[in-house]
Amino acid sequence: MNAGSAASYDYLALEEAAKTPVWIRTDEALAECCQHWLTLPLIALDTEFIRVDTFYPLPGLIQVADDRHCYLLDPLTLENYGPLVEVFRAESVLKVLHACNEDLELFLYMLGEMPSPVFDTQVAAGFLGWGFSMGYQRIVEHALGVAIGKGKPVLTGCNGL
Repeated sequence: MNAGSAASYDYLALEEAAKTPVWIRTDEALAECCQHWLTLPLIALDTEFIRVDTFYPLPGLIQVADDRHCYLLDPLTLENYGPLVEVFRAESVLKVLHACNEDLELFLYMLGEMPSPVFDTQVAAGFLGWGFSMGYQRIVEHALGVAIGKGKPVLTGCNGL
């Protein structure tokens, strides 16, 4: 995303929606959301996981943002990830992540699938000459002119990238 296209994107509406995220704790709710996500041109993803004393990451939370809401998927209560795998396979839905190497590893281990196609904002920032390994907060400030305070949690998916 460049600064010119940022003007047409209402990130403030999604920032407001992030204050009251939609918890997804049932397979039925996940399937319903996935049907909506399949109709969109893109979704943003982020994960939280534990990787202490384990060879593989253990999922703690999957975060998804679409054009309306931020969703928090609870891996401790969900069992059927088939609809999410369908979204991951949908070539018509771009999956936007930031510094996604570990997220992709988690998805591969957890679901046996990686999302595709993927747009990594950190890699894109490097190609734009903004710096390689640029942090999410710096990218948002550079692209949108919006400073995310260090005290705010940084949830890529729920911050509208």
